[in-house]
Amino acid sequence: MKNIALVKRCQKGEKDAFEKLIRLYYPYVYGFLLKMSKDTHLSEDLTQDTFLKMIQKIELFKCDGKTAFGTWLIAIAKNCFIDNMRKNSVVVENYDDLQLTDFNDVSDEIITKMEYEEFLKASEKLPYEQQLAIKLKYEENLTLKEIAERFGVQPKTIKSRIHDGKVKLRKMLKTNEKEEHL
Repeated sequence: MKNIALVKRCQKGEKDAFEKLIRLYYPYVYGFLLKMSKDTHLSEDLTQDTFLKMIQKIELFKCDGKTAFGTWLIAIAKNCFIDNMRKNSVVVENYDDLQLTDFNDVSDEIITKMEYEEFLKASEKLPYEQQLAIKLKYEENLTLKEIAERFGVQPKTIKSRIHDGKVKLRKMLKTNEKEEHL
């Protein structure tokens, strides 16, 4: 699991690890709760409650890989939402019938989003020509010829820039991944 080292640091009570974990997961928990409640203010309150409970119960999370941290956190968010509904006398016959996102899908989405954000951050360290060529190729889906025309160079030059940029990105991301597991 990608953030297992961060979770373990939280379990040791490291404040900066909690802050980092909250920053990473806040948008996803908030988005999940907003989807559930359709109320921005309530979603903000429930997101805060979710992270408060996460902090209080982090030692209960088992880092054995059977449950992803994102899945565990979304389960806390779901329970906060349900508790709020009960507290405010909202009657739902069967809480399982609520249209909740599958926790595994949410966890996978969180991991994918975090990896993408990590990729974007790393790509900012590339030389401008490589960064832009990769962005045009993979985000805007332009062909090598179209990108080459924008730069005023040959397509093989663009292919080389993209290749060199990808090699550098792989090295940066592998370095980051090793640092997370320390």
